[in-house]
Amino acid sequence: MNLFGDTDDIQLYHESFDDSWSDSDTLDHVRFVVLDTETTGLDARKDAIVTIGAVAVRRNQIMLDDQYEAMIKFAYNTSSVVVHGVTRESAQEGGVEEPVALRQFLAYLRDGIIVGHHIGFDVEILGERCRQRFGLDLQNRWIDTMELTLRLEDLGAFPEQEHLKKDFSLDGLCRRFGIPPHDRHTAPGDAFITAQVFLKLLRLARRYNMTTLADISQRWQPPEE
Repeated sequence: MNLFGDTDDIQLYHESFDDSWSDSDTLDHVRFVVLDTETTGLDARKDAIVTIGAVAVRRNQIMLDDQYEAMIKFAYNTSSVVVHGVTRESAQEGGVEEPVALRQFLAYLRDGIIVGHHIGFDVEILGERCRQRFGLDLQNRWIDTMELTLRLEDLGAFPEQEHLKKDFSLDGLCRRFGIPPHDRHTAPGDAFITAQVFLKLLRLARRYNMTTLADISQRWQPPEE
């Protein structure tokens, strides 16, 4: 909450799109927000968000002073707890209520370009929770690092190497780029790992004359057989 009350966070989010990014903006100029969520399941309409982790990338750097993290209270444990390790009990003790976390996140996110590995579900569940809580649709553009990887693969950016399989999972890209998978399967940890991967992909993209937001925002299309 800020001095103007809860609703100001949502107002700040809406107003940030009054003068937002354009297709011609260079990659150095854009504020990317690398995002990961951990959830109680894979049904965006019914499952809950457990944790949100995000960190900004700008000017070819991970902006450690521009990040967001929240643990959200949720009602019941599921099999996902085994993966992300956050239990209902720990969330009830150390977490915040979902509306508070979402408002804070929207104020942090603003018009940032969302980035993540297989990010579609994260965007879907955040959008669903914002619609249910506030009647608000997420307006942010988003980039899937998996799709960007596949586009670069089609351009020949990943030649065959004997010691590396064509594994474009997040773990596979960490191995390819020599990135330690620290805090894997936590939202803040996966966001930071993905941000490192994203910087490597941006460097490759520039080699193929992909220098603007439009260049890296195109969706990947499977090659025609």
